[in-house]
Amino acid sequence: MLDVDLHAHTFFSNCGIHTHMELLHRAKELGMKGLAITDHGPALDSRITWPFFDRLHKPVEGVRLIKGLECNLIDAQGTIDIVQIPQRFRKYLELILVGFHPNLEKGLGAETYTDMIITAIKRNPCIDIIAHPNELDYPLDFEPLARVAKEHGVALELNNSKTLYKRTTEECTRELVRTCKNVGCALAIGSDTHAIEELGRDESVRPYLEQESFPPSLIINDFAEKAFTFIEERKKHKG
Repeated sequence: MLDVDLHAHTFFSNCGIHTHMELLHRAKELGMKGLAITDHGPALDSRITWPFFDRLHKPVEGVRLIKGLECNLIDAQGTIDIVQIPQRFRKYLELILVGFHPNLEKGLGAETYTDMIITAIKRNPCIDIIAHPNELDYPLDFEPLARVAKEHGVALELNNSKTLYKRTTEECTRELVRTCKNVGCALAIGSDTHAIEELGRDESVRPYLEQESFPPSLIINDFAEKAFTFIEERKKHKG
């Protein structure tokens, strides 16, 4: 179980099925210290709401609400759909994830996708985490990605949902963990919650960390204090 879950969706993403408050109350029941609500950016027809950003402040005692966004890569020039979000919303964002999603063409190959995501990191200092880099529909070369991510202080995500529902392979996930260890790149563990029973879960990815003797110092959210420190340190890049 995660102290702080850095990847969760509500029904505003059109893929989640719960409200913000339902997820936050469940997080408290589970004893979690923090939860990042990271609904999708507008390229996936999600809904970005003013009340969430402007009015929802510390709604559940004991659980820190981290206001985030899972942005979508939208072209080969590294553009992400945060550019489509009004500036008055952006100032509230504490955590930015970026990943490949069905708005992009499949079948372009690992070299192309790796170049795209590396370009996005370099062009967008606000990016904090690369979501589910072991997504099979958009294969990546982990070593060059991990080196650039490390250079820019960006973490790669170890996604519990992709492993839980067999949307990746054991070999691919193991390679991701091994590469991050060898390069010294930080990992973020995320549940990628869409249904409430998935919240805070990490049991599908923990064995990979143990098998590779992955150093805890490279995990940004195995303890609440580390997760909150990471978020605070990344604020200077939000601009």
